[in-house]
Amino acid sequence: MQGKTWKGASPGALAQVRELLLRRGAVEDKDLKDSHEAWRVRIEKSVFTGYRSGTIYCNGGDLPELPFLYESIAQVLGQS
Repeated sequence: MQGKTWKGASPGALAQVRELLLRRGAVEDKDLKDSHEAWRVRIEKSVFTGYRSGTIYCNGGDLPELPFLYESIAQVLGQS
């Protein structure tokens, strides 16, 4: 599945998405790549990154639950 970007997340929504992904089995990266990142988590080879600007990005992958995760993130952000 292709990567996806969501924009306009509030700080609270960013935190909610991070918690949602952690509950789904994501593992948090301890070291962030740059100062614009708020958090980064991985589920197998799929990487989800939350940015301080309110953007969330996933690089995609072949994870079977990726469509469900994409829909769950959209619901948290009120974009479904």
